[in-house]
Amino acid sequence: MESPSVLIKKFAVPTIFLAIGSTLLYVGFSTNQSQEFKLAAVLILTGSMITFLSSSGIISTMGVRIVGVLSLVLTLGLFFFSSKSVGDTIKYQEDYKFSKELAKRNLSDVRTAQKAYFDNYGDYAKDWETLINFIKTDSVKSVVAEGEKPSRRITEKERDLIYKDKRAIDNNMNDFEAYVLSKSKICPDDLKGYKRDTIKVSFIKTTFTENSSYTKDRMDKGFGKFNPDELKYVPFTNKKQTWKIKTDKIKVGDADVPTLRVEGYLPYTKIKGDANKELFFFGKLEVSDLGGSWEAE
Repeated sequence: MESPSVLIKKFAVPTIFLAIGSTLLYVGFSTNQSQEFKLAAVLILTGSMITFLSSSGIISTMGVRIVGVLSLVLTLGLFFFSSKSVGDTIKYQEDYKFSKELAKRNLSDVRTAQKAYFDNYGDYAKDWETLINFIKTDSVKSVVAEGEKPSRRITEKERDLIYKDKRAIDNNMNDFEAYVLSKSKICPDDLKGYKRDTIKVSFIKTTFTENSSYTKDRMDKGFGKFNPDELKYVPFTNKKQTWKIKTDKIKVGDADVPTLRVEGYLPYTKIKGDANKELFFFGKLEVSDLGGSWEAE
């Protein structure tokens, strides 16, 4: 009969690890931990039981070695799958961040296009075909500004030409007066070269494809060249999901004011495995507001 002190020395360590392994196993299954966590708990529990049985003389030294080799193989396998899991998680987070940034860029571009469409037609495009066709083929107004407005009052002769009356000349020349004089037959020398003309320009070229700062920003962030046909798709959905365009009108006084909302769900969640996908949108239907959900972050 072994003394209590000898028994404590033989079974203290395996008993402690048996308790640790049991606790980890309970936590793993009760809190829905990863498979790697559960497997690690099983290995600790198994190792402690083998040590316990070996100390009791129930398992021979050879048996312990065989089980040890098997445990080593399982541990290496656990290490491999854990490393792969960490790598997959990092890749997932990178894809989540990139898809979110690309979604911001695309929805910002859609909002820019919808604003331009509204300026041209007094309403928002109600479907993707209309909006994309506008982006590709339509033009918008642009002001060509050259020369500086003189810092002086207009003369009486200039006043008579512009206003055809005898009003007082109290203030320096304004933009309207400079424009009329620059187009007149008596254009003064200090207004030669002054230009404030409104012209029509290609929307897609001036806003996207030939806008150097915009193009550089896309390239720096890895978004690639602007393609209007890609705007309707939610990023990373293999073109299976599109942003939904919703339009409506609200009463403001006696006027009907158009409203717009474009929305969709990102394909990735902030935490891998989360069932709640992130809603991304801009605009509201109940008020005239084109603010984006990402701008409140």
